[in-house]
Amino acid sequence: MNRQKFSAIAHRDHDYCNPISAAKIERMLDLLPLDDASRVLDLGCGRAELALRIIERFGARVMAVDHSSLMLDAARERAEWTGALGRLHLDNVDIAEFQADPETFHLTVMLGASGIPGGMAGICRHLKSWTKSGGYVMIGEGYWNKRPAPQYLALLGAEAGQYLNHAGNVQAGVDAGLIPMHAVTASVDEWDEYEWKYCRSIERYARERPEDPDVPQMLERIRRWRDAYLRYGRDTLGFAIYLFYRPGPYVG
Repeated sequence: MNRQKFSAIAHRDHDYCNPISAAKIERMLDLLPLDDASRVLDLGCGRAELALRIIERFGARVMAVDHSSLMLDAARERAEWTGALGRLHLDNVDIAEFQADPETFHLTVMLGASGIPGGMAGICRHLKSWTKSGGYVMIGEGYWNKRPAPQYLALLGAEAGQYLNHAGNVQAGVDAGLIPMHAVTASVDEWDEYEWKYCRSIERYARERPEDPDVPQMLERIRRWRDAYLRYGRDTLGFAIYLFYRPGPYVG
């Protein structure tokens, strides 16, 4: 089964590919002093909802990176429909292989994507290096509300083993030389909305396309995921978006 295909189908009804509500993300955008001269990097952009909102609100130029051609095709279609394509550069590249010149962007973003080693600490270091002094770093990352059950940790995969708690994620930014400015966390209701929508999309696809040879494996995976969320994940795994400021050389 193609994991990119699975993710694109499972997220087809989501505005953002994470459990934070659109209203909370708008609050984050309220705090950013961007304008039409700003340059923004969005790693793991999905269908580029955040990139399009930034273009609409600020007129900034956005480089949006994802390694899923299905997601990028949807992003391009959305950008054409909104008239934002002239200020959006879509790049199909693995995040692990992405390169940019140091201090290129006024805002760097990575919301829940994978590909940068070292967990939250590694993400902070990488994004800081690409952010201009006086710019901002926005990171969406999971965290533990309590110690995870081994069965749940095994399902989530190796990257989840690097998750910290909420305070630890903030401290990782501080340790990287960033200044925390704000954070928003997903409520239980937001998690439920995200997870049930995620499951419904696969179940609906299976009814729509029963001839797809991937359907049995997709259903097995989504039902195992649903059961693990309800049994282990709902009160164990948190998710937050963190906003950091990158100080200049003379700011502590």
